[in-house]
Amino acid sequence: MRHTRLNAIITVRATAAALLTATVLAGCSAGVGASPEQAKGSVVRFVDESTSILGDGWEPNDGPRLGKCGLGLGQGGVQYVYAKVRAASADPKADVEAVEQHWKDLGVTTERYQTGGEDPILGVRGRGGPVSSSDFRADPRGYTIDGSSLCIPGDFDKMSLEGQE
Repeated sequence: MRHTRLNAIITVRATAAALLTATVLAGCSAGVGASPEQAKGSVVRFVDESTSILGDGWEPNDGPRLGKCGLGLGQGGVQYVYAKVRAASADPKADVEAVEQHWKDLGVTTERYQTGGEDPILGVRGRGGPVSSSDFRADPRGYTIDGSSLCIPGDFDKMSLEGQE
């Protein structure tokens, strides 16, 4: 009986420690502790630096704007989304390689993609690093680079009403 109780206590403590560790790690990867200004600044800086790799001519297309995200365990949060566009260049393959290398240097995990057909659209997606996600789409009709900041604690509705877009 005593042995069974001791095993139960050890199991409960081990489970609690594992849950605490998972919660702390999830919080760290989600940007817990960052302010809205920091989250917004990080995605703007990330997209601006990424576009500078390919030269001039970029214009903001979307944002930076506030969006909803999840922090886990049913807790909502906010993130900032930012995108820029410009005309395509003559060498989209080289441009994808340059952006991908820049992102890898920042600790972003990348994945290249392309659409089907005779004239495929090339691109690279990213996860992690200074942002939660990113995408570079090298479409012959025009390029797009976008990013989403890490998810931070916040009330989307309240922040929207307060003009924290």
